[in-house]
Amino acid sequence: MDNILQLLIKSNTVNFLIVLALIIFLYVKLNISKKTDMIRDEIKDYVEASEQEKCNAEQELTEIKNKIKNLPEEIEDIKKSADNSVRNLGIKIRNEIEEQKKDIANNAERLFNFETKKFKSKLTKLLSEKSVEIAWENALRQLNEDKTLHSKYIDDAINELDRITL
Repeated sequence: MDNILQLLIKSNTVNFLIVLALIIFLYVKLNISKKTDMIRDEIKDYVEASEQEKCNAEQELTEIKNKIKNLPEEIEDIKKSADNSVRNLGIKIRNEIEEQKKDIANNAERLFNFETKKFKSKLTKLLSEKSVEIAWENALRQLNEDKTLHSKYIDDAINELDRITL
């Protein structure tokens, strides 16, 4: 049995050496150390990129939290600004309406004055025409009633002509 055991030991040792030589040959031939270094570097780069993304995400989260924390103040500022804008717009509109009211009142007064002058002018013209017409009728009536007036009017007209110097 010693022989068998010796044989097994020798055969296993030989097998072990063959397998070990095969592993070393494949390791050197396939350049496994370089490939493991490349895979390790890729994993390292991936981990670093992940850590960088994590830092960026945490930074963004902090910024968003700050914005959320300041949000009620910003909303209040926006409300105040909108209230001021509405108030200023109301004041501006009221002022413009008042200006328009004044303009309308002034235009109405000017139009009233213009129409009054037109009416007075027409009335004066009408009265003048009627006065001339009445004077004409009165003169004709007096001339028809008293024939001596005709001569007197002619003499007065001639005297007036003599007074005019050319």
